Amino acid sequence: MVNQENVEKLFDCLDQSAILYYENRKMSYLEGLVRTCENVLANSVIEEDLDLKNQLKSLIDEIKDLEFQKEEIRKAFQYACLKGLKHANISNQMITPESVGIFISYLVNKLYSKRDLTILDPLVGSGNLITVLANNLDGEINLIGVDLDMTYYKLSQALFGMLEYGEQVFYQDILTFNNYSADLLVTDFSSIEHNDIYKIIKHTYNLLNEDSFFISVIDNAFFDDESLRDFIYEVKDKWHFFGMIVLPVSLFKNNHKSLFILQKIGRNFIRPEKFLVTEVPDFNNEQEMIKVINLLNDWFERIEFYRVREKNEKNYGS
Repeated sequence: MVNQENVEKLFDCLDQSAILYYENRKMSYLEGLVRTCENVLANSVIEEDLDLKNQLKSLIDEIKDLEFQKEEIRKAFQYACLKGLKHANISNQMITPESVGIFISYLVNKLYSKRDLTILDPLVGSGNLITVLANNLDGEINLIGVDLDMTYYKLSQALFGMLEYGEQVFYQDILTFNNYSADLLVTDFSSIEHNDIYKIIKHTYNLLNEDSFFISVIDNAFFDDESLRDFIYEVKDKWHFFGMIVLPVSLFKNNHKSLFILQKIGRNFIRPEKFLVTEVPDFNNEQEMIKVINLLNDWFERIEFYRVREKNEKNYGS
């Protein structure tokens, strides 16, 4: 259970420290946020200005004896990140709403019986989507993030460090990223050109283990693209278009979005008889959400498909 007081205390530390760096070192708020995360992890401050050093250290001392859950850390970081992006006049649309990540965790539990997962986000952004997902899954979770934007690279690297998800964040174009393999790909394609989405999907085929899934947040306009049919035909022997789940309109100000689910066709692949498609109501509408979850549960129980599992484990993917 998330302790909101802990979230507020950690946010205050991150926020006030970032402001101090901005006022005294002329760093951007986001640069100060990243530096603050480094200080928190080291429980120390490297700073020549003794007055500034003492102020920064006193902020860390206020939280050093507190024990934070991972979701408390992620939430506090997200709040600070949103403030920093606004301060820098950078769009925050690449910070995927946490409710979407939680809903994806539900889907992952339906698509996988395997619990120890390596998850790759090829457009990791600030790291919010992949860490919400990881925080809501059981098992040993290993994360890999890739981004070509230096600001987002540093932010996701800082968040991975704060959450103890390791250091596998890469400042790189995903189309040149190789030599890694993942059990699950997840990303947010918001504002990515359709041709670039096609390129990323084709390239990441080699980064995903056999029969595993790629779940993305995508603008609904993608499905009206005249090139989509040609793309489906081009990759039909490699990717199965598993499902589309329309997300609540209330989550996004401008573009309506969906979850787009692909499955890599491997040796164990079982082609489902039906495409998974539904529309999700507002996540706060409990009664309507129960109806949709029941419909989804029924689909997963009735339709035969390959459910990703541990080696030597019998498949119960229907």
